Amino acid sequence: MNKHAAFRQFRNFLHKEGKNITRERLEILGEVLKQDHHFKIEDIIGKKGGGKRSVSRATVYRTIKTVENAGIIKHIRSVNDEKIYEVVRGHHEHMICEHCGTIIEFHSKELESLQQKICEDHHFLPTQHSTKIFGICASCRKKGVK
Repeated sequence: MNKHAAFRQFRNFLHKEGKNITRERLEILGEVLKQDHHFKIEDIIGKKGGGKRSVSRATVYRTIKTVENAGIIKHIRSVNDEKIYEVVRGHHEHMICEHCGTIIEFHSKELESLQQKICEDHHFLPTQHSTKIFGICASCRKKGVK
């Protein structure tokens, strides 16, 4: 999703929900859209916490939830009670290291085809899916983690 489309989607969502389009909400969305990788709310707070026009921690938390509800970001997983998010930018799956928390994104046409076939075999109409494979990454395995 490009930046302009994300702002338009967010504004439309706020309007539909009867919420105000505020400078703070738009600034937080702007920081979210700058994220190239998976991120935590603390990453956004770190960017918005200083400067002349600081935004409260509570505002960031509420706005992130609103951005998620608008379909612009999605929650990937939680680590130590802290949610990890990503900006929605096309379909992919995740491999997650249970030791260091590294998240590896991948896309597999074969996996997509298999999932579709399984749904067809069970006369099931999928609306969305998410595959998360948990294990130990190569870097941790090299360090002897099992």
